[in-house]
Amino acid sequence: MDAVSKTVLINRLLDLYGRLLTKSQYEIMDDYFNCNLSLSEISSERKISRTAVQDTIKKATKKLEDYEKKLGLCGVFDSLRNDKNASLLDEIEEGIRNGI
Repeated sequence: MDAVSKTVLINRLLDLYGRLLTKSQYEIMDDYFNCNLSLSEISSERKISRTAVQDTIKKATKKLEDYEKKLGLCGVFDSLRNDKNASLLDEIEEGIRNGI
């Protein structure tokens, strides 16, 4: 999987399962993947080491991948998207992003 595909997948997982992470993990992941901040920028902003940021991203990514492996919501959404219910799916995904 190339870097762009991996980033897209992590963003999807973050949308679906991000609220299951700790507040700090979610914020660091959001800063890195959605705000495109570098490890150095995040570490400077949070007053933690660059290594701590990198470790948090690795651990949170692993958690998100584990949630997907167990729950499979991305797969469900993908199968629904290929069906005639795509507009309903868009509404559900928007609700999830907004923290229904």
